Amino acid sequence: MSSEVTAWFPVVRAWITQGADSGVLDLASSADPSRPLVPGQEFTLAMTITPSGGAYRTYGYVLGDTLGDAVVMGDLQGLRLLKNGRYMGYASGTEAATHTCTVKVKADAPDGAITLPRVVVGLMPAQGDKLIPSSGIEDQGFWIRRHSVPGRALHLPPGAQVTLPPDAERGLRRTGVGIPRQGMLHCAPDGTVVYQAPAAYQGYDFFTCTYEDAAGHSVRSHVTIRIGDLGMSPGALSAFHG
Repeated sequence: MSSEVTAWFPVVRAWITQGADSGVLDLASSADPSRPLVPGQEFTLAMTITPSGGAYRTYGYVLGDTLGDAVVMGDLQGLRLLKNGRYMGYASGTEAATHTCTVKVKADAPDGAITLPRVVVGLMPAQGDKLIPSSGIEDQGFWIRRHSVPGRALHLPPGAQVTLPPDAERGLRRTGVGIPRQGMLHCAPDGTVVYQAPAAYQGYDFFTCTYEDAAGHSVRSHVTIRIGDLGMSPGALSAFHG
């Protein structure tokens, strides 16, 4: 048995109160919503329903249409897919229950696709009673980005230059660069980029780089250059020397 502990990230919380009865639904994810998902990635959603007061059942729902077309739900543990597209689980009495499922990002999911789970929690005070639902609630979502290239921060003396290699990580190659506002760029045929800082300028300069994989999917990254003495500018961003 694996001893690995899963880190859970909160996604959304919903709650409802009716008289002496109440219920709370917490949806958590093994994937960090602050980080992009990549095509083919698989993670787990966990729905925990915590009832109090003694209602017959407290129901929780994830609305399937809010998940979008870029992901597929599977391996339902304690959850059931209803005809209306909702994924439903419940807790009985005052005993909390946790239900899980896997979420897989489709291999052909487009960059920028968003998955924003919306949940509903509802009370059934007694067996056969009409369900009393909360409003649909959403909070944290996920977005899909096939590639991510971290930006670069450089510090150069006035008049100095720096050479950027043609390739980024993970097999991406540079296919384009933007125009800096202050300095000059020279692009070699092999994709190498040389930035020349102006000799009579101190301050910030910026430009973008576009990278592409073998299938033609592209991603942009930003290069920020501080030209001159950082010690003369309190609060300036940290930078390494190029």
